[in-house]
Amino acid sequence: MKISTLFQQRYDPLYHNYLAGYWKHVSYELMRQRPHPRTNSIAWNLWHITRCEDAGLNRFVVDGSQVLDDGNWMEQMKLPWRHHGSGMSIADVDELDQRIDLSALQEYSQAVQERTRAIIQTLEMDDLDAEMGEARLRQIMVNEGLAHSQAEEFISNYLGWSKGKCLLTFGLTHSWQHVGEMEVIASLLGVEFE
Repeated sequence: MKISTLFQQRYDPLYHNYLAGYWKHVSYELMRQRPHPRTNSIAWNLWHITRCEDAGLNRFVVDGSQVLDDGNWMEQMKLPWRHHGSGMSIADVDELDQRIDLSALQEYSQAVQERTRAIIQTLEMDDLDAEMGEARLRQIMVNEGLAHSQAEEFISNYLGWSKGKCLLTFGLTHSWQHVGEMEVIASLLGVEFE
């Protein structure tokens, strides 16, 4: 089985079924709400998933440019942040919820998905063995601004990760984790999926 075939068995349902349901069934107003003081919003989660996938695959796996940098996505989404959101305060999350242009976020997410699908068509098993070194992680996390306030922690956490682990984490498992979080948020907001 090819890497792309295996990857898409979990990637396609993620976007075509689970995440598509949020765009289809949840109003922008509800997407921006946090149903409990200690939860994030659906909007924040969708943005965070997209930022992690964009940077994780384009910078960690194939050493290409981020989709974010290939267009004026920050301007379109009306956001000043290029990091992936981990370590944001509740006040920052609230600001993101108020500022973000959700139509632009959906378009950015679609562009990231297109790039991810293109990337996985080019990968061979041998491509996934290389490990992340400290200098490369520092370049991405600190110099390029991917990490928010936890750059040193992220560098030590990701040190030695293979490109394969980055592919599966940032392309699949991380996003699926947040799907579960969003399902709880949606239920607290009273959202009913068809």
